[in-house]
Amino acid sequence: MKKLFLILVLLFAGVSFAIDRNALGLWVQGGNSGEWWGFDYKHLGSGFATDIYFRFEADEDVFRAGIYGGYYWLNNAIKADASMGKFPLHYGLAGGVGYWNLGEGPGADKGFAIRLGGVGGISWIFPTSVPMDISLELNPVAEIHIRSVRQDDGKDKSRTRPHIPLLYFRLLYHAYLF
Repeated sequence: MKKLFLILVLLFAGVSFAIDRNALGLWVQGGNSGEWWGFDYKHLGSGFATDIYFRFEADEDVFRAGIYGGYYWLNNAIKADASMGKFPLHYGLAGGVGYWNLGEGPGADKGFAIRLGGVGGISWIFPTSVPMDISLELNPVAEIHIRSVRQDDGKDKSRTRPHIPLLYFRLLYHAYLF
């Protein structure tokens, strides 16, 4: 009885099980000197997509990490022959957090960033037996950086600074595996 009740609640809440697909992928980005590439998880639903993407880098003196997410609405405004695939437009909101620590000596830079913005783009879902897509996105964002820089005298100088507006460009590849 509980399972039946849960299914009815989900159906009346507007959750669709018809097109649900999950994909894993990679992204490359321009517009941010600290983040050039990362990993991506995408859930494609009926009329919407959710996206969780992250970046991690660890080296001898460098540590950078960020996790971001977005909720996008899909629009199939571009009509094409089925043999060419699908070309959905997507737009929505995105946000996330990042952390960096670039060394220990004088001039060392470490901090925390909070990001909020929008996303607009287009995808090409290939017409293959293993579903894949390539997406292009523009991501205008506002960020707040809480930053600490080590001075020559060994003391840290902290500052908080907004970065408005920033524009990132992302190229993504996904393989729908499950």
